Amino acid sequence: MAKDNIAETLTTTILNLAKRIEALLARQQSSDSPARLLIALAGVPGSGKSTVSQALLLELAAKGIEDVVVVPMDGFHYTKKILRTFKDSENAFKRRGAPFTFDADAFLSLVREMKAMPLTESAETEQVLYAPSFDHAIQDPITKGIPVPSRSRIVIIEGNYTLLDQDPWREVAALCEEKWFVDTPRDVALERLVQRHIAAGIETDIEKSVERVKANDLVNGDLIRSLLIEPDVIVEN
Repeated sequence: MAKDNIAETLTTTILNLAKRIEALLARQQSSDSPARLLIALAGVPGSGKSTVSQALLLELAAKGIEDVVVVPMDGFHYTKKILRTFKDSENAFKRRGAPFTFDADAFLSLVREMKAMPLTESAETEQVLYAPSFDHAIQDPITKGIPVPSRSRIVIIEGNYTLLDQDPWREVAALCEEKWFVDTPRDVALERLVQRHIAAGIETDIEKSVERVKANDLVNGDLIRSLLIEPDVIVEN
């Protein structure tokens, strides 16, 4: 019964988020000079940001809304090659996923480009920006992994630090029309992340995976909560 209630709550949440998207699109289309709208979708590690964003895209597609794209910040992880050049490279690898292991300036630059990109209608020539993606098989970013066409009227920027009140991250939130935050209890995040690390081959031993999550992912989650820019929506997942 508890699982049924959780599923029902998540379904209601997705429907409410879809309604917010529809309201944003209506406001955008009524403007004399419509511009692209950005949404920051933040969350602690293991909160289920990707689950929420993918469920939302499916709901929007069912409504015939397909001019929304999700751009995760995972593609801005520093590569393993770059991490090896860090002064304390061993710590950099242990803390991979912490704010300092991302190229925040490059991420902010792309967000600015996506914000400034003029929208095009179906009869006009389409322009495309490309965001990097992250390949979990090789555990490194892939350049030009995610196309962001000029017909995409709304971009959901998904990532742990999109609502972090710390330079330069806070500038991302300042460029967004809406701010959404996905949270989950620490014990639930711990369980999810331990299994995720095992499945990805990051760790092969449960105990070592627990140690990694406690020493890094949960620490990052605590930082996110302590420096959270006030969201418009909080999703308890």
